Amino acid sequence: MNDENYAITFFDSLHPCLTAEILADEGVGEAELSSLVRRGMLYCEEGVYFLTEAGRGEFLRAARESFIDAQPGDAPEDRARSARGAKFLRLFDAAFAQRWGIKEYYARPELPTFPELPGEKPFRVEGGKIVWPYMASREEREMEEKFPLAGIEGRYEKMSAAAAAGAEWMRENEKSIGKFSPDIFFVCRYDYRYYEDFKGHPNDPMRLINTDRFAFVFDGGGDENLRKIGEFRRWLSLMRRAALPGFFDIDTQEQDSVSQIFFVTEEEGGAACCAEALIPFGESLTEGAEPFEIWTLSFEALAAVEEKRELVWELLPDIARPVRRMAAGRG
Repeated sequence: MNDENYAITFFDSLHPCLTAEILADEGVGEAELSSLVRRGMLYCEEGVYFLTEAGRGEFLRAARESFIDAQPGDAPEDRARSARGAKFLRLFDAAFAQRWGIKEYYARPELPTFPELPGEKPFRVEGGKIVWPYMASREEREMEEKFPLAGIEGRYEKMSAAAAAGAEWMRENEKSIGKFSPDIFFVCRYDYRYYEDFKGHPNDPMRLINTDRFAFVFDGGGDENLRKIGEFRRWLSLMRRAALPGFFDIDTQEQDSVSQIFFVTEEEGGAACCAEALIPFGESLTEGAEPFEIWTLSFEALAAVEEKRELVWELLPDIARPVRRMAAGRG
């Protein structure tokens, strides 16, 4: 395989949009990129490269030839943001090993949320606190009544019936289900060998049981960040009540499964400002949807990591800034 054909395999589903800077770090030069553009394999718009239809076919041929198990990436509308996600993913993945575990990444996944209330303001500020109007909606109250929070007692015996009831309810309420799409979603399969005897759950296509989950969202400023927190809350509630009751927050070894959202800035000063803007809202950010945590993180902090950490839990608490943390054993 020539260098150009190998270069095209970088444009997979996790990295549909790349810049010359990112590709240079992978050994792909300007000459190869220019040739791929001339041959009609890549588009280049405002410094961002992505596959053409011919390039998608070439990707599949090159991947087969190199025994690469990957699919060609579909460039989203916001290609600059997608390329930024690719840069973040490379920095983040290089910063820790996660030995004895499996790293699983998603770019802009569509995670289901409930309830989606068109025309309803997602939040309001009252007395320095955040009020989430969806919490008082008829749809939310009906879900909470039908699916009270479940503990771990009897969860295996109840799983089949609970899964069927949850799936049926989600089909019936499909019009009220929205989506939360973090820029990068990291699913950490910690100590996965200890969980191999669990055969899965019918409502868990992403296999979120027995994992920690980290949603990384590029900082959009005050109102936009609060809107994203609201989406994250509604995803969590849907998972722990209707989709995966009894399994979402406590794994099959009866250990905590953690969910966190991070707002990502370019510089460390931006991460500090983002955290300072959110911290005054206190418990109102998470109340009613706990346990989950809110942090801020910067590209600058990730790029400054010199010594690769063994675990994500050795990395993020050291370089990120907490907004809301749960006490040990909370939830």
